[in-house]
Amino acid sequence: MDLKQLWRNRRGGSLVENTIMLYILQFSNMFLGIISRGIQTRVLDDKSVYGTLVVAQSVMTYFQLFLDFGFILSATAKISKHRNDQDYLNRILTCVVSIKLCFTVISVLVLALCFSADSGEFLIYLIFLASTVFNALLPDYMYRGLERMSAITVRTVSVKLFATLMIAVFMRGNEDAYMVPLFTAIGNFGALVCVYLHLFKKVGVRFTRVSRRDIFTELKESAAFFVSRIASTVYGAANTQVLALVDPTKTLSSIYSSAETISSTAKSAMSPISDSLYPHMMRSRNFKLIKKTLLIFMPLILLCSAILFIFAEPICVLVFGSGYTESALALRALLPSIIFTFPNYILGFPTLGAIGLAKYVNLTTILGTVFHVLGLALLFATQSLTMVTLCLLTGCTELLVLACRVTIIWKNRRLLRQEEESQ
Repeated sequence: MDLKQLWRNRRGGSLVENTIMLYILQFSNMFLGIISRGIQTRVLDDKSVYGTLVVAQSVMTYFQLFLDFGFILSATAKISKHRNDQDYLNRILTCVVSIKLCFTVISVLVLALCFSADSGEFLIYLIFLASTVFNALLPDYMYRGLERMSAITVRTVSVKLFATLMIAVFMRGNEDAYMVPLFTAIGNFGALVCVYLHLFKKVGVRFTRVSRRDIFTELKESAAFFVSRIASTVYGAANTQVLALVDPTKTLSSIYSSAETISSTAKSAMSPISDSLYPHMMRSRNFKLIKKTLLIFMPLILLCSAILFIFAEPICVLVFGSGYTESALALRALLPSIIFTFPNYILGFPTLGAIGLAKYVNLTTILGTVFHVLGLALLFATQSLTMVTLCLLTGCTELLVLACRVTIIWKNRRLLRQEEESQ
């Protein structure tokens, strides 16, 4: 049977379909992101201007995490378990959106307190925040839980492609830097409108009346996931900001961020597998699938990492231009973190969450964050803070988290056997 026939005969909402759709969504976001970064590094010949955009985007990571508040994990799991209860789905949607709108108000106030209204950077940060809010309001948790990613993928990719094209067409110099967040915001708003129209008309999920108690319950139950998500992102986003403190010109931040963009793209190739496994494992608890996944993909990851190590410099020059050859060294130093990321993903919520040990996913992530922050402090105190040491510290952090999760799974291996025997 050829691939086309296999796709036609697929079961709607299957693990394979949702994994493929998540791949398309993730890869298109990262691919378009790399193209956009490549355009920016070539058009914005002043690295301090590009560095300002880079630092602003890293700061928005915290706002994104705050606005999401872990619902991408907590709400996804609930929706997967109650997918046939329409009233329940309506309540989840209403509660999550209500919370995110309240958090939007808080985010705007925080941003206003951090910047003077007449600051030259305030407008860029404000537009970035608007883009972040539109992205956070996307009900992707609903589609992930229902395992119907096809619908959201096509619409989201289309409007984000529009944003990238607009940046390529209209951005001509350093004075046009604001167009990056502006067109991104327009694209995210377009995706938001399209997805909600589909959710209301095709899926049949709508807003409904909820009580304060319902909202606070959702908030409370998602708090643990929020702690895990923000802890796992602290040491990624903090790297760019720490380099900005060391080098106020933001040149180091721009060079490091270019390498980190490629690293993030490599990691994005791994997350769709984990993201699609999570709701599937919550229902099936087929742990043999976890083993097969690791055995199949780890050799491929090692091979791709070797290729990245060998061709790091030409890849950086190809993507970002001749002024970013220094990014190759940082990219090579980031490879250990890339290698350890995939097993961390798979052994996290898809494995520990499925056997009722989700709290250890959060605890190991927090432990990794504490280790990373202490490592940053040590490097700073000993004047050893460079791009390379920062990248190597990131790899050590991922290794520590992986070692902890493997240890916890080994100590609780009887739970895996019990779940497999009950299938």
